[in-house]
Amino acid sequence: MENEVYFDSQDIEQNKTMVLLAAILQIFIPILFFLPLVCCQNSSYGKYYANQGLLILLLYIASGVVTIIPILGWIASPVVGIATLVFAIINAVNASNGVRKGIPIIGDKIELIK
Repeated sequence: MENEVYFDSQDIEQNKTMVLLAAILQIFIPILFFLPLVCCQNSSYGKYYANQGLLILLLYIASGVVTIIPILGWIASPVVGIATLVFAIINAVNASNGVRKGIPIIGDKIELIK
């Protein structure tokens, strides 16, 4: 896989449990994106996956907001919701591999947590 950047192996080793726990729990409870920020404050690995988690949370919120639009929103909301669930699973897999690879479409373009 080209263009994949790995984090420092020591950073991954020290923080993998918390980052992976947050990534997996976020599949079910998206608000838990902040766990790596609290537990791994000086970790670039933790901050990166906290940012990815925040993007997933924002997509879940957007999916809910879109439902207020009659007909178009009722069609688009489930599609965005399912895509967001898939993105959360991809995020958990990437976090477990220690790969710096964002969620599809927006993950590498938007950095809200630096």
